[in-house]
Amino acid sequence: NMDKLEATQRVLRFSTSARNWCEKEEKVFFDDFDNENVMNYADGGYGKLADLIIKKGIEEGFIDEDDIE
Repeated sequence: NMDKLEATQRVLRFSTSARNWCEKEEKVFFDDFDNENVMNYADGGYGKLADLIIKKGIEEGFIDEDDIE
């Protein structure tokens, strides 16, 4: 099973649309994510953004909901 960071990185690695959206619209890049900020839902954290990326990855078939811890 993948943790949240691994799931986020996997989607960004394989989904061009998710990666482009994240970089262009959100100005957040692959290397900006870490184990702490993907769990942080306060200002400056990427918790909500990581959730959206994972949701896109599930919708696009790059990851399965059951794969995430």
